[in-house]
Amino acid sequence: MRVHGASQGAGFFVAPGYVVTCAHVAGVRTGTRLPVFWNDTEFEGFVLTASAPPKGRDLWPYPDLAVVRLPDAPTNHPCVWLDTMPPSRDAPLTAIGFSDIYESGKASERSAALTRGGTTKLQGGSMLELVGGEVNKGLSGGPVLNHESGGVCAIVKATRLRNTSMGGLGTPVSALRLLDVEVYRALIRAHDVFHGQDDRWARLSDGLIGHGSGGAGEGLDPVLGPAEERQLLAIFSRLPMEPMDENPLPAHRTGVEGGFDTKPSSTSSHRAAFFAAAVEGAREPESYPLLDHRDVFTELAAQMPPEAGQLPYELAFAADLARQGVTDPACQGAVQQLRDLVLITAGRLGLGEKVQQRLAQGAASEAQASIIGRIRHSMRDRRLYHVRVWRYRSANDIDPAAPESDALPLNQAVERLAALLPEQIEIMGGATRPGLIELILPKEVLDEGFADLSLWPQLPWFSLGRKQRVVVRPLERHEAPALHAAWAERWQQLDGKAVSEMMVCVCGRGDQHQAALDASFDSDPTLAALALAGSPQSQPVSDAYQVAVASGVPMMVWRRGSPVCERDDGARCGAPDRRACPGNGFFAELCATLDDTRRDELPERIRQLRIDAQKPPKREGHLGDDIVLLWDDPGRQIPRSPLTPAQEGRS
Repeated sequence: MRVHGASQGAGFFVAPGYVVTCAHVAGVRTGTRLPVFWNDTEFEGFVLTASAPPKGRDLWPYPDLAVVRLPDAPTNHPCVWLDTMPPSRDAPLTAIGFSDIYESGKASERSAALTRGGTTKLQGGSMLELVGGEVNKGLSGGPVLNHESGGVCAIVKATRLRNTSMGGLGTPVSALRLLDVEVYRALIRAHDVFHGQDDRWARLSDGLIGHGSGGAGEGLDPVLGPAEERQLLAIFSRLPMEPMDENPLPAHRTGVEGGFDTKPSSTSSHRAAFFAAAVEGAREPESYPLLDHRDVFTELAAQMPPEAGQLPYELAFAADLARQGVTDPACQGAVQQLRDLVLITAGRLGLGEKVQQRLAQGAASEAQASIIGRIRHSMRDRRLYHVRVWRYRSANDIDPAAPESDALPLNQAVERLAALLPEQIEIMGGATRPGLIELILPKEVLDEGFADLSLWPQLPWFSLGRKQRVVVRPLERHEAPALHAAWAERWQQLDGKAVSEMMVCVCGRGDQHQAALDASFDSDPTLAALALAGSPQSQPVSDAYQVAVASGVPMMVWRRGSPVCERDDGARCGAPDRRACPGNGFFAELCATLDDTRRDELPERIRQLRIDAQKPPKREGHLGDDIVLLWDDPGRQIPRSPLTPAQEGRS
């Protein structure tokens, strides 16, 4: 259609009543009325959202897009299919718009045969180079058809040189995600609903690119067919929208005059969904935010394909949505349709068993999901350490966050672990949503101040231990399978019991030497929760800690950096029992404070104690100051990996 706004150009329907064009064609003021012409009939539209204008006479800044709404749109009008996959180099393209070259002042429809050139970085965005033909100003705002995919992949933005065949630039359709979030979501869902019901475009595009429906009679095609993608996206559009994050971190400024003033940021739930389905080591797309289920799906489809025999990432994501379901009864039908379509598609791909396993995993509860970080010794030089992080949702759903680090000195290894945590916390729900952080550490790292870390420079009052449930776990036990039987038994002893009733005090002095402690643990499997009378870095508590780890004790609490407590009655410390220790005020206060706290509630209770320690009036020696919780669930183990990375084994 012709669009007469700030200038004259083209536009096109993407959903019933929704027109996409360039901001420099429509104008940038939200609510601006303007005439548009479709089939020589004039309609009134108004600008819903548009990107910011330039300063002075510069080229309009990226993405130079606008959405125009037609309240009285023509009935039964067709809509283009938006293709977010960038066309390949030299792919044939067609741009549609208008030209008055032959009749001055009278715009006539024109199609330009072009090909995909390279990519031009412009004003912070990536533009498609349209080469091999003339891109005149009347094509601005018009659609660019990719003949390889049968979809509209870009919007014409600018010519390189007027009245020449030097081509121009197109803005990828994914850049619509940089406009107003709510407008984009409404537009893209209306687009997918339309194409789920109207097959006019599908019949033409499938014929153009030689694809059928992707049905069962077409063999084991390793990718989803166009029809399957359209059907999945149509179902996604009927599922509830994920809420945008509350109190998001500051976004990038992009302008204030075009209906929005910040670059939208991805929702935490969509980031988490992307990484749950993506290839190991994948990074969230940086160019455009993930604002709806469709965005996750299309970005996953753009990844390098998985190994043969594995679920396509976008199909794994669809299975995750079907597995999680929704509570809204109005959406239950869509969820069931999604599940059925996932099963049918996987069956066509020969991956029925894989998708059944994915659907059967079950969504891990919020209390179970965690980030697991590990620091372990280098086997070539135990003065150096390797760092790795995982996202844990269940025993069958563990995603590596990044490759294991090179061998580093201890201080650099601690810094590396701290540097990896913020991004993973954001993926798993964000800093303000308390989650479990499990740190598997060697003994010499246990007293590092992880709970006191400030990982968010723009929010310096946030500390890791007050925003998240930070616990430590002993590396030594995780690398010694022979120690696991007693560990599992003692963990089970704590199930359903009040921690304060199970807690005993251990200091390693007197008759608590290592042989005596080992005998005590061997004779009493209920010894499963210890209050250490000092830090494991302090002797003789360090000796007692080693025995406790080897004996499978899964829960210990102490003060970071504290020396062994002083007894004031002159008595010797005997084998651990549940009597109050007269010399350890920490033990007595801990038992009183934990009261009826259960095993699985303890990480959150410790987080609350850290919060309480900062509340006024702040008192010296508050129980929440410097408290460390060792909370070691034997059911939550990371995948076994070689002790020596490959690069260390090379000559």
